[in-house]
Amino acid sequence: MSSEKYKTFKSDAAPFFFYIDVLPLDLSLYDIPHHVDLLKKIQFNPIMPIPLRVDRAFNGESSTLIKPRSPISFSIGEEIALINPTSFIQSGIEKLLFLTEVRASREFATSLQSENAKNWWNSTKHLYGRLKSLEEDFTAFLKAYLYIVVKAKVNNEDLISAATQYCELIRDMCYQRIQENNMLVEIKDKTKFVALYKMKKGHTYEKFKREERKLLYPSFVDIEFLDLKEKGFSLLEEEKNSNFSIKNISKTKAYIPLLIYDDLLECMLQNCDLLNEFEGEILDPSYLLKEKVILIFDKEDKKTFREYTWLKDFSDIDLDSILQSIEPTFSNY
Repeated sequence: MSSEKYKTFKSDAAPFFFYIDVLPLDLSLYDIPHHVDLLKKIQFNPIMPIPLRVDRAFNGESSTLIKPRSPISFSIGEEIALINPTSFIQSGIEKLLFLTEVRASREFATSLQSENAKNWWNSTKHLYGRLKSLEEDFTAFLKAYLYIVVKAKVNNEDLISAATQYCELIRDMCYQRIQENNMLVEIKDKTKFVALYKMKKGHTYEKFKREERKLLYPSFVDIEFLDLKEKGFSLLEEEKNSNFSIKNISKTKAYIPLLIYDDLLECMLQNCDLLNEFEGEILDPSYLLKEKVILIFDKEDKKTFREYTWLKDFSDIDLDSILQSIEPTFSNY
C-alpha cells in the first residue's frame, strides 16, 4: 500500500461546505471502469463539496466545516421548504469520500483508508470557525435553491429554466463578491472587512519579453476557530446570551477565500453554458425530497426549527454506511 499523502499545511484552516448542483457527474471524463462504477453510485446525488478538499479526508487531517448560524428555510406559497442539516451533510460527505477514493487511486495508486476518513471526520465535526461572510453567502445559495428550483418542482414548472436561473444567481453573487473584493471576518470579538486579493506590480514573460504589469495575489484571511469536543456547541449559545467569552480558548488559522468563490464561479459558468442548449435531465429535487435533505411542510404545522440547527457536532452522521458502500480500487486495501 502506498504511504504517500497530500501535502498540507498546519496553518491552513481548510474550510469547506457544499452547494446543490443541478447537473449529474459527467462519467465520460473517467476512463477507468471501476471509477465509473463507483461514480455511478453518486451520479445523481446533487450535494457537491466546495472546495474539493480530498486531501484532508485522505490524510485523516481536520478541516473546517462551514456552519450556518440559523436554520435554512424559504416560504413557498402556503408551505415551507427547509434544509435538514444532518441529511444534507450525510449526502455531502458521501460525495466527498467517493471522489476522494477516485482521486487518490488516480494520483497515488492506493485506496482511501477507513481509519483516515474516520479520523478526518471525528476531528472536523467538533470544530467551529467564525466565517461570517461565507456562512451568509452559502445560506443565500441554499435559500436560492429552495426558492427557485424546489418551488419550480412543487409548482410543476420548467426545471431547466429554474436551474438556469439558480446557476445565474450564484454566478452573479460570486462575481460580485470578487469584484467588490471584500468580506467581513470576526476575530477576538471584533469584526472587520478584509480584501480577497491585492493587485501588485509584477513581471510576466510574453513572447520571450519581460513585461511589467499588475498581478493578482490572493489574500490569506484569518479564521478564529474553536474545538468544542469537550465544551459542546451549547457553549456558543452561552456566549451569545451572557457575558461569557471564549476568546481565551480560541485559535487562529488562515485560508484563501478567493479560491472558494473562484471555484464556485467556474462551476456556475460551466453549468450556464451547458444548460443553454441542454436536452437531458437535470438533477431533479426529487432525490433531495426522497432522502429528506429537503423537507416541505404546511405553514400551519407548528414545527420547531430548533432541531434543524447547524451548530452541532453531527454525531448522528453514519460514516460507516458510506465507507462500506465504497468498493476500494485496490485489493491490497
